[in-house]
Amino acid sequence: MGNTASTVHFHDQYLAAWNQAMATGDSTPIEACLASGYHGWLGSSADAAEPFDGEGARKGFRDTVQALQGSTVHAGFRTVAPRGREEAVVFYEMTYRNKGEITARALLMESWRLEDSRWLLCRDVTEVNVGQPGV
Repeated sequence: MGNTASTVHFHDQYLAAWNQAMATGDSTPIEACLASGYHGWLGSSADAAEPFDGEGARKGFRDTVQALQGSTVHAGFRTVAPRGREEAVVFYEMTYRNKGEITARALLMESWRLEDSRWLLCRDVTEVNVGQPGV
């Protein structure tokens, strides 16, 4: 990893995969970013998160890109925190936009690891909120 610029680059590629998937309705580009033991937690508030695994994430990706096809995703307030040379944690707000309007948002904390020269998403905590971002 070495520096923050290379760290941000892998996450920019992840966002590009999201936008490719949103344009086509095919979640394969996002699914390719998941580590084999990927798992996470999803909720609509900080005190109500439910666990899920890679299979659940893949289904969620498919459902999201099909339901919101034609939208774009954007990362705001992003912080990339390296944890050594082969790990990083990313915090950000993902907004979904359609014709310039924010239609949904999610707050994410992701753990990434460098495996076989590829950055893979290992786990995350996602809080989904519909509506405008907080001020």
